[in-house]
Amino acid sequence: MTAMRASAYNVLGTASYHSEAVEWLRAPGDCVIVERGGVTRQLVMKCPDGCGEIISVNLDRRSGPAWRLYHRRGKWSLFPSIDKPTGCESHFILSRGRIIWSDSDWYRDDWVSEEIDDVRRSLNESHMTSYVEIADRFDAIPWDILRACRALVQRGLAEEGRGKLFGHFRLKADNSP
Repeated sequence: MTAMRASAYNVLGTASYHSEAVEWLRAPGDCVIVERGGVTRQLVMKCPDGCGEIISVNLDRRSGPAWRLYHRRGKWSLFPSIDKPTGCESHFILSRGRIIWSDSDWYRDDWVSEEIDDVRRSLNESHMTSYVEIADRFDAIPWDILRACRALVQRGLAEEGRGKLFGHFRLKADNSP
């Protein structure tokens, strides 16, 4: 089904109820944010894989584990990724209006983030630091920080942990500015 995959998503607006949000969804990648009583509760989305399923993502921490929704420079991002273990079994990231599929190598290109200098200064040689922790420290979108960390790895300036430390980074020895 990869030919039908959407490469972008569109936040159509906000609704008060899930049922209202579902009515707005037409195309793969369409999204509606459910807000009620001043609380952002859900992101409702038509699966960008093209399978037609409706995905509902919890954004309200009072209701259990919740994703985080960011709005920066007019673009929405969601963290963590959406991983559907059933149906079409899609796994993707919503970042700055783009859908990044898990089978892509989006962080391996020559992209340089604005955050790369901040990330480099926040890492040290003695211990691994999670990219999520760095993102929280800078109030940044975790995906942007992950890309910056992986760009540092690609340039030979940092290393990423393995196993339980996957997604954790530290500077390589002898790479001081």
